[in-house]
Amino acid sequence: MSTGPELTPEQRESIANALYAGQKIAAIKQLCELSGLGLKESKEIIDRLEADLRRAHPEKFTVTRSSGLGCLMVLALLGGAVLLFILLRR
Repeated sequence: MSTGPELTPEQRESIANALYAGQKIAAIKQLCELSGLGLKESKEIIDRLEADLRRAHPEKFTVTRSSGLGCLMVLALLGGAVLLFILLRR
């Protein structure tokens, strides 16, 4: 967070770990509490940090951006299969 507030290495690591785990809102809250910055400014800093971390360490991210879409597609396919099964049994 080169353009952000001065944080200890432990605080920076905690925020980065939240981002790696897909907990962006928690990272924003942490930055707000630790730095005294407002929500908008904290979100902008976290957005930049997340982009930097994704470029530098994509393998550390446990949750991908498209994982929600993938789950939705699986549910839609399962729902369609169940509906087809019910209709064919009649």
